[in-house]
Amino acid sequence: MRALIAVSLLALAGCVAQPTGVQAQFEAFAGNAATADIMAGLCPQYQMHSSIEALTDQWVDTMLASGYSELDILQAVQNTSDDRVIDSVISRMGREGVTPGDAASLCAYADREVAAGSQIGRFLR
Repeated sequence: MRALIAVSLLALAGCVAQPTGVQAQFEAFAGNAATADIMAGLCPQYQMHSSIEALTDQWVDTMLASGYSELDILQAVQNTSDDRVIDSVISRMGREGVTPGDAASLCAYADREVAAGSQIGRFLR
């Protein structure tokens, strides 16, 4: 199950309907994990706290503990649009003052996320 979800996280294929419940939570998680991964790749002061696979396992455990079934989680992952996640990441970065190609603005955003203790910030060390 976890391996399938991890593979689906990388693929992020699916429909474009408005997400709700566990799907909305997965889209937020996927966007935050992708953002942190980009930051870790471009900001020398940061690394990912855990691998994407380990973070995904933790997310699945949290969703199961919240009462979602494995089927709910799998469907959420499969129904997540990679384009929506990417658009959300790009939009959020723009709102946060990140200029494409400017690592300094991205790293300043990373600094703010770490300081705020956000999910993105918690994914970094």
